[in-house]
Amino acid sequence: MMPRYYFFFLFFPLFIFSAVTAQQDTLQHADNGKDTIKHVPKFSVKGYVKYMEQISFGADPTNILTDDLIHNRLNFKYDPDEHFHLRLEVRNRIYYGDLVKSYPGFAALVTASDQTYDLSKNWINKNSVLFNSTIDRASAEYTGGRWDITVGRQRINWGINTVWTPNDIFNTFNFFDFDYEERPGRDAARVQYVLNTASSLEVAFAPGKTNDQNIGALMYHRNQWGYDFQGFAGECRQDLCAGAGWAGNIKGAGFKGEVSYFTPYQHAGDSAALAASISFDYAFKNGLYILASGLYNSSAKDSSLNIAQLSTETLSAKNIFPFRYTAFIQATYSFTPIFKGMLGAMYSPSGNSIIALPTLSYSIADNWALDLIGQCFFSEQGGKYQPLGNSIYLRIKWGF
Repeated sequence: MMPRYYFFFLFFPLFIFSAVTAQQDTLQHADNGKDTIKHVPKFSVKGYVKYMEQISFGADPTNILTDDLIHNRLNFKYDPDEHFHLRLEVRNRIYYGDLVKSYPGFAALVTASDQTYDLSKNWINKNSVLFNSTIDRASAEYTGGRWDITVGRQRINWGINTVWTPNDIFNTFNFFDFDYEERPGRDAARVQYVLNTASSLEVAFAPGKTNDQNIGALMYHRNQWGYDFQGFAGECRQDLCAGAGWAGNIKGAGFKGEVSYFTPYQHAGDSAALAASISFDYAFKNGLYILASGLYNSSAKDSSLNIAQLSTETLSAKNIFPFRYTAFIQATYSFTPIFKGMLGAMYSPSGNSIIALPTLSYSIADNWALDLIGQCFFSEQGGKYQPLGNSIYLRIKWGF
């Protein structure tokens, strides 16, 4: 039974800030140059509450571990005028169950971070319960003319592909951490400057806890021949790095790719690394959507990870996946406007590893969603396939 005061910490900020929102002043904006005036709140709060049940088992399906997660997010935004924007976003998560109790270092995996500032707090961490709060967005942004300047904890999204993003050097995301839709942020300063209608420059710097963890780079964007191109160069922790990417289409099919190269400059014994990914996607008229992607990761150790490790692992652009070669394909079909299914699969020649990713999603109402998600890991051992780990998730989400 969950102690009642857990829910007090979880929901009390929502009620307080919702009340404050109703009292805020508004900004006035002309509606597309017309005489009508649109009133936009200076202060707003949005977010969601999710409950997720997880069932995990290995080769023996009778040996089951269960875990529950209550996940609340609060997104606060304040716009004092049309040029300045302030953001504060907080995650509150309560894990409880067998997996929390039996998995060594579970709390360390949840809170692991190389951020400059530690903005994560474990309120409860004992027995089979972990209650964590994390500030993953806290930024001030200025927009004016050709300039866009943001300082603070933010998402610097340089990745292009859906599954693997080698260009995303600042805050690489984990595809298996599906419950984190917003994806990680980074303590950084970023400046964007629009050169003309087809090109722009972007520079960003994220200081680490030590000089070995600094990340900084300059990126150039350009639209040409119906494609969006980008190229960057800079420093990523202990490496000099450079990369490029593109996004366009071939006869109606999306065509994307990105590649990054890392070479050490501080430790001569370290080796250089190359990570590259490519993807194609196509939407059919009957509601079927197909996504196919491939990854080459030269620094991979070709090690088999169980599902608990891979879903919580902190990845980097230099070592973005455990396998050197990996292929992914996913089919999504909308049975009705409110009910869809997805079936994805990954394959790596390393151990003939296969990961099956089935999903069913149902929209209960405008702000309510129900999902049934599976993650099943298999590898060839002793001439036959063995399960490395399986997890089934049932999640319900209410957004506000």
